Amino acid sequence: MGHHKTLYLFGDQTFDVEPHMPKLLDAGNTNVVLRDFLDDAYDAIRLQIFRLPANVRVELPRFTSIEDVILWKQPKERSRCVPLDMAMTCLYQLGSFIVSQTGKEYPKSDETCILGLCTGALAAVTIGSSRSLDELVPRAVEAVSIAFAVGSCVYDMKRRLVAPEEMSRPWSIMVAGPSASSAVCKFCEESTLPVTALPFISVYTPSGLAVSGPPSSLDKLASSSHFQKLKHKAKAVYAPYHAPHLYSAADIEELIAPFETASWSHTLTQIPIMSSNGKWVKGSSFKYLLTVALENILLQPIDWNGILNGVRTSIGQLGEVPGCKVESFGSRADQLIYAALKQPASLGRSLTPRPSAERLSSDLGNGSKRASQARPKIAIIGMSGRFPGGANDIEAFWDLLRQGLDVHEQVPPMRWSKTHVDETGARKNTSATPFGCWLSDPAAFDARFFNISPREAPQIDPAQRIALMTAYEALEQAGIVPDTTPSTRRDRVGVFYGVTSNDWMETNSAQNIDTYFIPGGNRAFIPGRINYFFKFSGPSYAVDTACSSSLSAIHIAINWLWQRDIDMAIAGGSNVLTNPDFTAGLDRGHFLSRTGNCKTFDDSADGYCRGEGVGTVVLKRLEDAVSENDPILGLILGASTNHSAEAESITRPHTGAQRDIFSKILNASAIGASSVGYVEMHGTGTQAGDATEMSSVLEVFAPRDQPARHDPIFLGSAKSNIGHGGAASGVSSLIKVLLMMKNNLIPPQYVLPGVVALYISLSEAGTVSLSSF
Repeated sequence: MGHHKTLYLFGDQTFDVEPHMPKLLDAGNTNVVLRDFLDDAYDAIRLQIFRLPANVRVELPRFTSIEDVILWKQPKERSRCVPLDMAMTCLYQLGSFIVSQTGKEYPKSDETCILGLCTGALAAVTIGSSRSLDELVPRAVEAVSIAFAVGSCVYDMKRRLVAPEEMSRPWSIMVAGPSASSAVCKFCEESTLPVTALPFISVYTPSGLAVSGPPSSLDKLASSSHFQKLKHKAKAVYAPYHAPHLYSAADIEELIAPFETASWSHTLTQIPIMSSNGKWVKGSSFKYLLTVALENILLQPIDWNGILNGVRTSIGQLGEVPGCKVESFGSRADQLIYAALKQPASLGRSLTPRPSAERLSSDLGNGSKRASQARPKIAIIGMSGRFPGGANDIEAFWDLLRQGLDVHEQVPPMRWSKTHVDETGARKNTSATPFGCWLSDPAAFDARFFNISPREAPQIDPAQRIALMTAYEALEQAGIVPDTTPSTRRDRVGVFYGVTSNDWMETNSAQNIDTYFIPGGNRAFIPGRINYFFKFSGPSYAVDTACSSSLSAIHIAINWLWQRDIDMAIAGGSNVLTNPDFTAGLDRGHFLSRTGNCKTFDDSADGYCRGEGVGTVVLKRLEDAVSENDPILGLILGASTNHSAEAESITRPHTGAQRDIFSKILNASAIGASSVGYVEMHGTGTQAGDATEMSSVLEVFAPRDQPARHDPIFLGSAKSNIGHGGAASGVSSLIKVLLMMKNNLIPPQYVLPGVVALYISLSEAGTVSLSSF
């Protein structure tokens, strides 16, 4: 072979890539090539997952992004998902290589050679057959798919060979001593085990070997007389590899066939690749190289004696080359190579280890700022609102929360007549509950200030008028003057509001339809009015997803910011009640409490209390907010939306759906569940809803099967104070949390005596706290 300065080493399944995956994921935020690879690899893995048998697929969570796949921690008490293990090992190795090579010249064949061990052989042949990162990425995605398919093959073999209770046990042991090989041979000669159950040698090392086989067979081998004087320990391998008695060339052809394309047969100029026996791979097509890689994984044992001899020969031919290095990706075997190469005094080379985890950290540390990251943090730079109980600004809202007030009261005459209430429930089209949480003065509006005529103003829905006022106040708090900075260009500002009903249009202005009936009452004009007044020409969204409307609107706004289609967003929700029919319908549907406010976390909870409210927040990408000296009230690291499609009723939540979305956001935000100190709950005060929500929150943030949290997690809900604000409930809760952070205080949760026994068991009492009176 020619003279090589760099040996790229790709490891096997014994290297645990899981702890290093978050760094790789983080690198994808600044590295466009890596991001493309991760996204395409996710699509490929998702396709392969759906090809798994149903009994295997059911054990996997519902992955919705590459972040979910990468950051999923496999339960230790269950059998490893070998297909996903192999795919993640291959993805980590290829992704780390992409990070290390970005911005550099692709390795040259006369200066480089590559060694892949077991699963690492797939990364080795993929990199060795490419000439640039652009050419590498599509092949790398194919390699990840093939790794998954090989994992499915070996997992299927494992299932056929062992009992269910052995599925989670390791399949390999390391044995030290020169007599290990003969001891294995003697045991097999004397054993009555079937050929498929016999132990076999999977790795040869200078000081011993690795023996693989079904766990029960390894137990028998370890307790036999032949092993009495041999030291051995379990190895983190969970399936049969390097087993020519279990697999054949036909299996390899069958694995490759579904992925083969016409380009695989093209002649390649390749970087020299060393096989797992130390011999150089000589082939002219990608298909041939993949076949060799799968032979290394399934049929051939790893022979370290042959590898080290081959490396010594390669290094020895360097002549006057001043140095040589081993670049390790997902392997600690580089130390074995260094130890072997440093023995002959004649080599005297500069051999400096550079483990992959350190290299990845270094590359990340030297990266540019996150101006180009796919999902930057979102800064909240302004907020405003109107809330029940006379809380006509943010400060009054905080006073209400800090005092733990319950502000429910009977319906005011200006909303609807008491004739729409029948506490017996006997009269049709009436509500049996007179209660609600109301804004103190929803009619207050300075029409002249907003250039609205005296004729038009009364026809405008109060929900629209107050949304306009709070948007103005939030922008004023943020110090925003449109068109004065790059991120405040009027054509780059979007408005997004959650709105659930057309109360005013259907009940009030409908009694005297006039010129401004449509623009004053139609829900689309709530965000549209804000756009029109400020001359913002970005998107305008009115979002109706029932109780989640304002958070859905904020999520949409965040997505527009993430996609860089806008630079600033005004988002929130508006809910002013003037139609008694909605309340009657909710009461007849057994949603509402007939005794007062929402009894969040209370065993006697009997439904929720309708509430009014309007809330607005102003959002920017963090780097824009920092560069323009905006006040930063808080950061949004992740946002997601799903639907409880598997719930027993269309109006009920589902524990699994809530648990999945919590996990997804934690993964996407790279935040550990144990680092979350407070959860603002939906907390409607319904028996089914609160119990489901409590269960999903505890399963994720304080799971029983994990070590106890060092610090308790606090739970709370604004609904026990201000009722269920419908389309404004989500943004009201967000503003509450921002006020908590500003004041460094968790306000008391309004809770009645005899609470939460239904929701929190005694075993969780030390990890979960309600901030109550």
